[in-house]
Amino acid sequence: MPTYSIKDLENLSGIQAHTIRIWEQRYNILNPERTPTNIRVYTEQELRKLLSVALLNANGLKISKISKLADADITAAVLQLSEGKDSRIESQVENLKLIMVDLNESKFEKLFSHLVLQMGFEETIMKVFVPFFKRLNYLWQTNSVTVAQRNFITALYRQKMYVAIDGLLPAESSNKKIILFLPKTEQLDNGLLFCNYMAKRRGFQTIYLGESSPVKELTEILEKNPECHLISIATLAKIDLSEYYTKVLSACNQNQKLLLAGSQTGTVKITDPRLTVFREYEEIQAFLDQL
Repeated sequence: MPTYSIKDLENLSGIQAHTIRIWEQRYNILNPERTPTNIRVYTEQELRKLLSVALLNANGLKISKISKLADADITAAVLQLSEGKDSRIESQVENLKLIMVDLNESKFEKLFSHLVLQMGFEETIMKVFVPFFKRLNYLWQTNSVTVAQRNFITALYRQKMYVAIDGLLPAESSNKKIILFLPKTEQLDNGLLFCNYMAKRRGFQTIYLGESSPVKELTEILEKNPECHLISIATLAKIDLSEYYTKVLSACNQNQKLLLAGSQTGTVKITDPRLTVFREYEEIQAFLDQL
């Protein structure tokens, strides 16, 4: 069983370590073990409880009342919250964290179905999963989640994306084309899959290249598809992105546009009218609507 430090709990729950200590001492919310050097060590069960408590507290339930609930009642309250018609987006993002830690596919299916019925598929991804994966990237970089947890939730998301993309009718007669690719060394294509869905849904033919695309191969594809625009996501790439995308743009003609998004876009220092940097996926959505 994995164990967690108080810093891990802080990263995962968003609750400051100082507050966690107060909740332990004043309300007996958690009961961590101690190492021989008196450092707190938390179990996975305690992490799950803290995530549930944080979720209920963020939705207006006082910590003094939560502390009086049995564990089963806390779980029931979280489930009721997730199925509420007016439950906040923030709560659903926190719920995904709980599901990830629990490795609970059944809860994922229930939450996903509820969200899609309430908001529709595209808005569910945009409003809930995009912010969730932004946080997951941070948690991954700070070693606050395990490989198993990350792979579990990512696999479930990808399954939903594949099914949704497969359900869209192909735009065989469309003259609108998009090439979707990740830069070299980038392997996390969650956002790119969503862009592929958005483009296909709007009638684009897509050429999905996926992870770690070499410039040389991109150049060859661009030569054969001079009418294509490009979408790329940079999140965890380990290269000079300015140099990489400069080479990509040098292979583009004057009418082709490169749409760039992801948490690493701030490191791209390129002045080129063909390059458009997006901070949010809503901007890509609006841009595709206009093309």
